[in-house]
Amino acid sequence: MNKLAGLNALREISREEFLELAKNGARELFDLAHYKIFDGSDGNAQSHFVYDMGSHRCYLINKDTCYDLVTAFYCGGSKEDILENLNKVASSVQ
Repeated sequence: MNKLAGLNALREISREEFLELAKNGARELFDLAHYKIFDGSDGNAQSHFVYDMGSHRCYLINKDTCYDLVTAFYCGGSKEDILENLNKVASSVQ
């Protein structure tokens, strides 16, 4: 599978901001290695997140990035490529 291009985080968010953006509930979409991918809603909008359990940092991502990661995971993408892309998302915010 080709590596997904253009995957990056919109920004890093705090635990409190995650809880606010997902106050109507969060769903774990998948986990791989030390990453968990979530979506959640505040009642008005749906947000998408990559959570790095190793560093306890959370990244807000757009719907397209989330879709690309989820479809790669569930539709036979290489786990190594997906992990590389998750690392890319996490390193895109400095």
